[in-house]
Amino acid sequence: MNRPRTNMTNLLLVDDDPSMIRFLKTIIERKFEDRIELTSLTDPKEARNQIEARPVDILITDLEMPGINGLELLRCAKRRSACTQVLFMTGHSTVDALTDAMELGATDYLLKPLEKEQVIKLVGDAQERLLRWRKALAGTLRHGNELQAPVS
Repeated sequence: MNRPRTNMTNLLLVDDDPSMIRFLKTIIERKFEDRIELTSLTDPKEARNQIEARPVDILITDLEMPGINGLELLRCAKRRSACTQVLFMTGHSTVDALTDAMELGATDYLLKPLEKEQVIKLVGDAQERLLRWRKALAGTLRHGNELQAPVS
């Protein structure tokens, strides 16, 4: 039984390599079809525009892309929602780029060539972490509202 779309995690997949998109899309849709609504893009500028228009729950992006790199997409996603889980993919990157990714709040990274089992594990972990954050925030907001006495 499928869950209503409003309860689904939205995942944005960004890589300038169409074959990588096809590979990851197949893995994620097969494993998480009833839990994740997946959008995939090969144009990082289009991805940035989409993130600015609508926050994403999970962002999986290549770290090194022409024009806009994954770090810029991470910054944009985190500005829209601090809960966004960001997973980077990289085949060749610098220590500085990976350090920047960690400091800016990246959730994890995948080294290319990617392994199916690792992709499934990290996407599942990111979704669980997202749900824990949401639950904690909802509980904190609910608790905070209970503590505030009405002003007379």
